[in-house]
Amino acid sequence: MAKNSFNDMIVRAMQKRDAGRVALKKSSCGAVMIDGLTFSVSAESDGAASSKGVMFTLSGEAADSGELTLDMIDVTYPAGAGVKTIRRKAELFERKDGGKVWRAKFGEIKIPQCAEGNIFADGAVTEDELRGGMNKQIIFKFVPKFSGAGEPEVMLNIYPIENPLDGNFAEWVTLTADQEFFEHGGLSKIMNRKRK
Repeated sequence: MAKNSFNDMIVRAMQKRDAGRVALKKSSCGAVMIDGLTFSVSAESDGAASSKGVMFTLSGEAADSGELTLDMIDVTYPAGAGVKTIRRKAELFERKDGGKVWRAKFGEIKIPQCAEGNIFADGAVTEDELRGGMNKQIIFKFVPKFSGAGEPEVMLNIYPIENPLDGNFAEWVTLTADQEFFEHGGLSKIMNRKRK
């Protein structure tokens, strides 16, 4: 795990040298998707600005089998000096290899230029600085429906339409139908998986 984190840091540092590269990075992501409960993930710019939009995808064996379904995705994103929220229906797309992907295109979202530095690096921040940092995030919220058994992992992928290959951020997320997952030892299951 530590080696992968180090490698990821090196790749990020190399990519940041290219000021014209449009990319997203993870701001936050829930640890587990639970059937019937709202899941949230957020991304922010990690490079140049783009007006071509953002794509959201969710894939894996649970999507392939039809056990995972999505309906609507709510997205809050930066727009001018404030934020806007839109709602879009997710579509099930079949890949050439027969696999299935839930996806939604948000062409109206403009990715801002990446902010340089860390707003917390200089110590205390003002309320306006904090609000400005939060206004750079693109926040996705949706309610997964999962009718399967076990705890499969699904691939969550969010990318700029302009640069889908190396501008994306992807995350494997545990999926469960157990609405009391954490009460049934779910956190220890996730931690044990990450240690392997």
